[in-house]
Parts: sequence; C-alpha cells; structure tokens
Amino acid sequence: MPSQLSYVHNRQPSLLYITPQRTVDPKVNRVLHSHDSVCELVFVNAGEGTYLINGISYPIFPGDFLLTNQGDLHEIQSATHREIGTICFGIGELALRGLPPGCLALAEDGFIRPVGRNYEQIKNLCQLLYEQMKLGTVQGQAIARYLFLALLPLALSFPADERRERQAESAALVGWVGQYIASHYAEPLTLEQIAESLNVSPYHMAHVFKEVTGFSPIQYVIRRRMGEAQNLLISTDFSAAQIAVMVGYDSASHFNSIFKRVVGLPPVRYRRWYLEMMRGKRRQ
Repeated sequence: MPSQLSYVHNRQPSLLYITPQRTVDPKVNRVLHSHDSVCELVFVNAGEGTYLINGISYPIFPGDFLLTNQGDLHEIQSATHREIGTICFGIGELALRGLPPGCLALAEDGFIRPVGRNYEQIKNLCQLLYEQMKLGTVQGQAIARYLFLALLPLALSFPADERRERQAESAALVGWVGQYIASHYAEPLTLEQIAESLNVSPYHMAHVFKEVTGFSPIQYVIRRRMGEAQNLLISTDFSAAQIAVMVGYDSASHFNSIFKRVVGLPPVRYRRWYLEMMRGKRRQ
C-alpha cells in the first residue's frame, strides 16, 4: 500500500476536526448537507445503513471508509433506531494531484473503500487519532496530524467495490433532479415543477428517483432544507425563526415540527446538543 499521496505544490492538507458518532439511542440524524470548503473521510466502526451521496445510495457496513468531496450532498442513514458508529475526519485545503481541489475521489470510482480484514487495526488507529486530538495539547495535535497524514493514503489505497447497481440512465436522471433541488430547495417546489424543468414525466421521475435514493423528490427537498438548517444552527447565531425563512418556510412552527421529525430534536435543542458535543466549536 502507498505510504504517501502526491499533493499539488507538495502542500499537505489540514486536519480540521475529528468527530466521533456513537451508537446512541434514540439517534439524532445529520441529514442531507454539504460543506463548501471541507471534505470528509469517515470510518464506520459499528452498525449498518446507507450512505447517500449526490443522489446515489450505497449500503454501508463496519470497516467501510466513506469519502465525501467538498460540495457533495451527503447523508449517513442508520438501518436501525440506533445511530451508526463512525469517526469523521474533516479535511481542509486538500489538493491531490490529478483531481479537482477538495476532491478525494471521482464519482465513477465510487465513494466506499472497505478495509476487509484490516478492520481492527484501522479502528484502533482511528481511535488513537481521536484520543490524541482530544487532548488539546501541542504534542497531541502534532501526533494526530502525523497519524492522519499516514491514514489518508492508506484509506485511499483500499479498492472500491461494486455495491451500487450500474444503472447509468437512472443515475443520470437522479443527478439532474438532485442538481435542480440543490439550486432551488429554498423555493416553493412541487413534483410537477421539478419534472417540467427537466422535461420528463412526473411519475417516471418520482419512481426512478425513489428507487435509486430511497426518497421521493419532495422528501429529498425536505431533507435538503433540514440539512441546510442544521448547517446554519451549528455555524451561525441566526434564530430558528430566521433559519426557517432562509430554508423556505413561512411558518416557524411548521419548520420546527418538520425539523424535530426528521432530525430527532427541535432546532434550539439540536443547536445546544451539537455545541455541547463539540465543546463549543462550530464545525459543519
């Protein structure tokens, strides 16, 4: 396995954060969202579920590395009432030679890297990384960075598998729908409006979209709104009422009701819970 990656101008990326997700019950969902200037490497250490990224759904299992490029819409969904156990590494200023800035992998290469029989060793390495970062000392930060710069090429050296069914036509349609929703999610949207914009049948579009993503287009719109609301709650001081308007809701009470149903907590409690978990640090 390669011990190093080729970085543009030999500039190594930054390790911005390490966030563990424990198998809590009941779970608190981090729904469909993206990061403008961060890409993420996530190691699954417990539980099973689905990784939804850019409209394509992958089954995931313990021992999987999940790759997220900056700007990718993504969500990890648990298959049970308990959250999936993960360790998430936030990466800044990534510039791999031969890839766009902030890109870990091209879509055609897939976004899942199973580690197979290396599971225990990789799990222990990820845990050690987190423990060093959590110390908050200069030495701990230096050790965490050193270990991460070894972990990243190791993670990317594992070959992708073929879990996603190859449905090129369906994937293309889902991609178009996802792009339209990403650009218009804060506007009033109907199934007919989305279909008309793409010049396709509403029934056909809805059927294909749900078959590939697991959600109807309108459900996807809602999850995109809630994901952006989470971003705003954890990175700004806007009130829940202000955020409701920003993501497309005239009624704050209606927004609060949907947020609680989708995420698992009301907006204000979610902000408080997240900041307590992150010790006051505002990371998306």
